[in-house]
Amino acid sequence: MLKSMTGFGIAEYNDDRGTMRVEIRSENNKFLKINTRLPEQFQSFESEFDRAIRKKIVRGSVVLSMNYKSFRQENDFTLNTEKIEEYYRLISELKGKIKCADEISINSLVQLPGVLKKNKDDATDDESLLSICHTLIDDALEKLSEMRITEGSHIKKDILQRKDFIVSMMDKFEERLPLIIQEYAKRLHSRVAFLLSETNVELTDSNLCREVAIFAERSDIAEEINRLKSHIHQLQETLDSNESIGRKLDFIIQEMFRETNTMCSKANDTVLLKDLIDIKMEIEKIREQAFNIE
Repeated sequence: MLKSMTGFGIAEYNDDRGTMRVEIRSENNKFLKINTRLPEQFQSFESEFDRAIRKKIVRGSVVLSMNYKSFRQENDFTLNTEKIEEYYRLISELKGKIKCADEISINSLVQLPGVLKKNKDDATDDESLLSICHTLIDDALEKLSEMRITEGSHIKKDILQRKDFIVSMMDKFEERLPLIIQEYAKRLHSRVAFLLSETNVELTDSNLCREVAIFAERSDIAEEINRLKSHIHQLQETLDSNESIGRKLDFIIQEMFRETNTMCSKANDTVLLKDLIDIKMEIEKIREQAFNIE
């Protein structure tokens, strides 16, 4: 299913402990780029959230924003006074042995293992909040995906309309090609006959046929038309695919441009050249839309 790379999803949760809000927005990017804006207490789980996003999104610039407001006022940590007193005694004894005059700072003592202990209830709350985070991220990603699918369906409809126009022009070209040769032969015969009208030189059919054959070979775009039709068929199949198609679509559009440019260089007909310019404009509009596809 075709998806746009732009979208937005939001999910919220409220209980007696606080409120949490998760927003995920995505924009165009050639690759997948994820930025996170997390509260300090959840920053250590950034890699977990990153993996959750990568499971659902292939391309785009994604921003995950998370806000949490706690209603609780209790301390998250308890000071182990027995442990800090033991550390102080041991360090004091060591200072006496090595005759060190440095002061023992409280900041240094607090950072030692076992001095600060996280409250059990708070640790349980953090695990619960982490579970809520994952649920909210999944919900926001689901809403983001729905928006990307909706936008993708509009993009697909627009591309298919432009594809149908190009196909109709291809059919018109195939009808036009034999007429181009005939018109050139008539113009060539008329012009040469006029130039030779006051001379004794005779215009032979063999000479005329040779020039027309050279013109026909030089301006033949039948092969390019067939290749362009093949690329258009690939375009249709790719649009109907359920995989991520953005990069593949880029390649197909480049090939469509290549064949159209070749036809423009070989075209010796003003009507044909005008139609080819219209096709190039349509392909350019398809490419602009493809920039937005995952």
